[in-house]
Amino acid sequence: KKRRTDLSLFRFLLRRVEQTTAMDETLATVLSYLPPPSVSTTASPSSSSTASDDDDRINCLPDVLLRNIISRLPTKDAARTTILSSRWRSLWASTPLRLDDAGIVPTAVTAALNSHPGPVTSARLSSEHLAYQEPDVLDSWFASLAAKNVEELSVVNGSWPAECEWRPPPGLLGCASLRRLWLGLCQFPDISGLASAFPSLQELGIVHCSMQDRELHAVLPRCPELERLAFVLTQDYPRYIHIWSGSLQSLVVWRSMVREVHLDDAPNLERLLLEPIGGASTHVKIINAPRLKIFGYFDVGLHQLKIGPTVIKDGIGMKVKPNAMVRTLRTLALKVQFGDEKQVKLVPLLLRCFPCLETLYIKSSPSESPTNVDVDFWDQVGHTECVTSHIKKFVFEAARGEDTELAFVKFVMERAQMLEMLAWWWRGKTCPMPGASKELATCHSVTPLVAKVGG
Repeated sequence: KKRRTDLSLFRFLLRRVEQTTAMDETLATVLSYLPPPSVSTTASPSSSSTASDDDDRINCLPDVLLRNIISRLPTKDAARTTILSSRWRSLWASTPLRLDDAGIVPTAVTAALNSHPGPVTSARLSSEHLAYQEPDVLDSWFASLAAKNVEELSVVNGSWPAECEWRPPPGLLGCASLRRLWLGLCQFPDISGLASAFPSLQELGIVHCSMQDRELHAVLPRCPELERLAFVLTQDYPRYIHIWSGSLQSLVVWRSMVREVHLDDAPNLERLLLEPIGGASTHVKIINAPRLKIFGYFDVGLHQLKIGPTVIKDGIGMKVKPNAMVRTLRTLALKVQFGDEKQVKLVPLLLRCFPCLETLYIKSSPSESPTNVDVDFWDQVGHTECVTSHIKKFVFEAARGEDTELAFVKFVMERAQMLEMLAWWWRGKTCPMPGASKELATCHSVTPLVAKVGG
């Protein structure tokens, strides 16, 4: 009986260790997507008593260099320089504050914000204590950051998932001076505290953070200078990303469960970057994006595409009208299951939607329900403008050695008059079709062929 008890305890502890490891990995993943800390997280001034000569030499440096040194120190070490002398005390106060709560207690954050006159260049709040602070303490922090014109702010719920429903106070959205804002592992703040405008906000990032559709569409109109918008690892909200922005240049939806991405009016958008997540079907609609240059990865099996009034589907016999073409696009990335006949037959239709492509990335995915795909299909595909007249670079990733993969690559190489380079990456440790590289090399006499195993 004791052995059974010990075994049960062991299994319980093992599960706890596995859960803790998974939590730590999730937190580390979220932090990896955020902008890096603006100060060193390892540097620390020497406390050696034999460094008097070095101290003297440092004190001989001009103030501008000393401020530069202070600005690179962790927050706690930068604040400690004030005890060295009255000169150092004034130097810290006159150096723009770069606040990072890593390794310091909440009272030290309060002290730094209260004692420093500003401005605040950047603030990164990600400690495990953040979600447990009294509301009036957090309110005072964000009020101080707003008053001292904070420019860059990252807020991450370091106590996740214990406090997975934590929501930063509305005062966070009162920081009208922000140029960059990233939120992670939390609920989006109550928009009742939303500033009337974020005249300087250029970058907004939402990482594993729930942002209601109404909150998103309340924030975007207040950001006349917003250039970069990113949604990473979001699971429930937002569901509908509809873009009406004259300033946005880049939209990233990365491994997020979003139902719709609509470019309703995005006259300056150049990049629409997607990374699909299994089982999450996303409807992509391009209405007005006259400067769009980069698009992908578009998962042919998961995503649906609509350009203007035309739904791009059923590649057999469908003709692409001019109003369903995006002639500005130069780079396209597709994920395709080459064992799925429906997906294979949709590829040439997609290529005709972007007639001026110069770079094409194809990532082959394993087919969930393989069908008998006719390898002669590509011989029947008619004129495709981008392939014949524009494509210069063609990258095929994760090749599995399927006949349909090779048939598609040959289709491109035999017709692409402007092709300059083909990269052909095999999946796994060995090439499943040893003669494929040699066969492809004969398809285009001037194309350098890069064949790589293990991609």
